[in-house]
Amino acid sequence: MRLARGLAGVGSAVIVLASTLALLGPAAHAQSAGEWASGAQLWSDTCRYCHDGKIAPELRGAGLSAQAIASAVRHGPGAMPAFAPSVIGDEDLEQLAEWIHAQPKPAPPQTDESERTPRHQTRQRMR
Repeated sequence: MRLARGLAGVGSAVIVLASTLALLGPAAHAQSAGEWASGAQLWSDTCRYCHDGKIAPELRGAGLSAQAIASAVRHGPGAMPAFAPSVIGDEDLEQLAEWIHAQPKPAPPQTDESERTPRHQTRQRMR
C-alpha cells in the first residue's frame, strides 16, 4: 500500500515534468544561445509560466543568490527541468540569474472589490 502511494506520487511528478517540457520545450529551443534580449525576456518566455506562483515557487524577491538560481536552472531541482547550455546559453543564464536576483517580490494580485460578493449575499442567494 505504501509503495503504491509512493509510486503514484512519482507518476504525478513525471506527468508534471513531461507537461512542463512539452509546453516550454519549443519556446526555449526557439530562442537559444544569446538570442534573448534580456534576462527579463528570458524570464517572460521561459520561466514565468511556472514561476508566477501557480505551479512552482515565485523566485523574484525570494532572496536567492544569482549563483543558486543559475545552478537550479542547469540542474533542475525537484520536478523542474534542467536547461542545458544548448537551450539557455551561459551569458543568457547569467543575465537571467542576475535579473531574478535583483527583482523585488511582486505585489499580490489585485482583486476588484466590485466583483466580490459578500458572504451574507451568497447565503441569501442559496436559500
